[in-house]
Formats: sequence, structure tokens, C-alpha cells
Amino acid sequence: MRVLVLLSTLALALMAHASSLTGERALVLLDDVEGAHVYLELWNDLQAREYNLTLHDVSQPVALNKNGQRQFDHLLILSPKMKAYPEGMSAKAVVGFVADGGNLLVAGSPELGNTVRELSREFDVEFDNKFTTVLDHFNYDTGFGKEKHDAIVINPATHMAKLDNIIPVDKIPGPILFRGIAHSVNPSNSLLTPILWAPQEAYSWESVNLNGSADQDPVISGKDISLVSVMQARNNARIAFLGSTEMLTDPFIFEPIAKQGEKETISGNRQFIEALTKWVFHETAVLDVVGVYHNKVGEENAPAHYRIKDNMTYSIYISEYHNGEWRAFSANDVQLELIMLDPYIRKTLDESPMDKDEGIVGTFSTTVQLPDQYGVFKFTVNYKRPGLTYIESVTTVGIHPFRHDQYPRFISQAKPYYTSAASMGIGLLIFTFVYLWGGLDSSAKTTKKA
Repeated sequence: MRVLVLLSTLALALMAHASSLTGERALVLLDDVEGAHVYLELWNDLQAREYNLTLHDVSQPVALNKNGQRQFDHLLILSPKMKAYPEGMSAKAVVGFVADGGNLLVAGSPELGNTVRELSREFDVEFDNKFTTVLDHFNYDTGFGKEKHDAIVINPATHMAKLDNIIPVDKIPGPILFRGIAHSVNPSNSLLTPILWAPQEAYSWESVNLNGSADQDPVISGKDISLVSVMQARNNARIAFLGSTEMLTDPFIFEPIAKQGEKETISGNRQFIEALTKWVFHETAVLDVVGVYHNKVGEENAPAHYRIKDNMTYSIYISEYHNGEWRAFSANDVQLELIMLDPYIRKTLDESPMDKDEGIVGTFSTTVQLPDQYGVFKFTVNYKRPGLTYIESVTTVGIHPFRHDQYPRFISQAKPYYTSAASMGIGLLIFTFVYLWGGLDSSAKTTKKA
């Protein structure tokens, strides 16, 4: 078993030659390729992480799939004004791209068109009306948002999700600068997670009518405004929705942030975008099951089948891909389920101390007594946690009943029946003895009546 684990570990190490486990081909859709220079720092960062970028104008034809094969591994839609998809591409094609395992990043703006808006609805994300923007008269940047108060300063310590598997809060050195459109997510969709939201004082309003009087309340305000949200599909494809293309640009990355009434500080946009793209492109928080082993206690190899009430040892080996290398996964909530239609046993696995020869593999094991029920069981580890790729390991095993000669000779629960049978036997012996040898005297004479 140890040899198999070591061979699997070697295979993982050889697999980790590129930054992303999905692939290095990335397609970027832009409203105008000539304006791509504002994202120069983003391009440099992605190329340094070994991505092959294809910058594409929405006016030119492009195909995501050809002859049943994906042409790209990642899709970045930075074209909020797009009125129609490029020739050879459609909303159905984008959804199919995600269903085939591709990763998607969508960034909007107050000028968001219906094309991107309808695509976001496919993933239960609803952007606010066109020409609306997020405003905050208390938490705005005195540089970019001096006039309209539309460049808002977000404190990651209080307005960012505490999900270190996606973006570690302690890795963001400063506030995040945002200027763009608000969106909301369907709360009943458990696959969607808001990552960054607006301060309590923020609200969404028409950016073209800021000087006019307000005749109605904002449709969305405060913490209900999602600025950045992520989604992990059931096939582990990852999607990110951003309400701002400007937060990806060089000015928002390099310019210092001066919140109204406070001193200047460095921007955290660069680290935020870097961590977000690493997560979306499968560079971090990717789990893989290296091996699954089970056997009877005291044996080494897995049997062809088990018997009811056998003591069994179950072990699963899990690795985590993080920033270009595999490491041992550590957790205290990995559970094993023994299922036949319904779970008969559910038990938390114990994390074993890491062996020096298995440094990139986390070992989780437990010993259980199989249920007093025969049939076909599934040994299942179904591990789904926010930010981590999903694990569903299923091993089908048969559990047999005792053979007729394997039951114990005497069963304690049957003692009343044993006593009853023994008493009947003893009673029969006493009756027989009395009947045969305890009758009337044979010398007695019988008399007849006259």
C-alpha cells in the first residue's frame, strides 16, 4: 500500500509543471484591443505565471470549442459594453465551456450591456440596471471619487469573506478600491459565495443622474450590494463575477488610496486580483484523492467481501495543490459514510501524523464495526467545503451474512427457550418414570359387584 501511495505522489509531482492544473490557455475578450494597455500589470502577472494569453476583440470571430475539444482553458470577459457575442460564440457556448471544465471570469461596469447581463443570469447573478453605479459619501477615495463619490474604499477586514481557501484576508496589505456596478446573488444557490461587499452607507444609483433630485429609494444598498462573487460548479469549474473592470487596471493597482478623512495608504487591489485569479484558474485550493484503502483489522489486503459485524480499517489519502506545488491536506472534518440507500454509519476520520516519505499526502483513517445488515454498501467520502474543489470518493463493497456454521453454538438471547426445552425434557422423564414404575401394587385384587 505504501508503494502505491509513493507512486501516486510521484505522479502528482510530475503533473505540477504549470501554475494551473486546468491549463495555460487563456482567452481575453475586450471591447477594444487598443485599450488593453490599461491592464498591463494584469497581463504581466498572468504571463509570469506561465499563461498563454490571447487578447481578442469582440468584433472578431472566435470559437471556444472545435471538433469537440476546448480551444481555451480560461475565459476572461472584460467587455461589459459588448452588444453581441463574437461570431462563433454564444451564451450557450460559454455555459458549455464551463460545463466542460473551463474557468470563467466576468467583469462589468455601469455601461453593462444585455449580453453580459443575460450570461450572468445563467449563474444566478443579477447586475443592477444599466448606468447605475455604487456610491458612498463616507467611504470614497479623494482622488478617483472626489466629484461623484463613486470610487469607494473597501476595508477587507470587515467587508470581505473570511475564506482563506479563496483569498486570505491577511495577505491583502491595504484597502481595495472599487468603481463599478452592483450585483446580487441568489441566496438559495449554495454554489455562489459573495467575496466582497459594499459598506453599510453605500447604495446603487444612476450615474447619469447624480445631480437630479431622488424621487425613489435605491433598489439595493448596504451589505446587500455584492461587488465580487465567486461560484464553483459541481464539476469543480470556477467562475468569478466582478462589478468593476477598473479595479483590474493599473491606476487602481498602483495609485495610493486616500479615503476621505484619512491618510494615504497603498492599494490592496493587486494582491486581491492575484489571489482571485489564482483561485479561479485552479492554482490554489485544489484537492485530489491519491488513494483509498480498506481492509479487515489484522489483515493488509482488501477482501473480496466483508461479513456483518467485521471490524474494518478505512484510509483515504488526500493532497492539496497550492501555488504550483502539492502539499498534504489537513482537516478535522473529513467523514466516512457507509451507505445502502441511507447512511448506516457516519464517522469522522482521524488525521494521521504525516510520514516523511508521504510529505505531500494527508492521511485520514478510522476503524469501524460494520453494521448488522448484509447487502451492497458504498464506502463514501463526500467532502464539500467553500473554496475547495469537491471530493466524492465512492467504493462499492459487498457485506455478507454469517453462514449457517458461523453462528455461535449458543445465543444468550435464547436462554429462555433453552430453559423451556430443558424443563420439558426433564418433565417427560419424570412422567415416564412415574407411569412405568410408580403405579398401583400388582398384588391388589379386583372385586366385582353382584
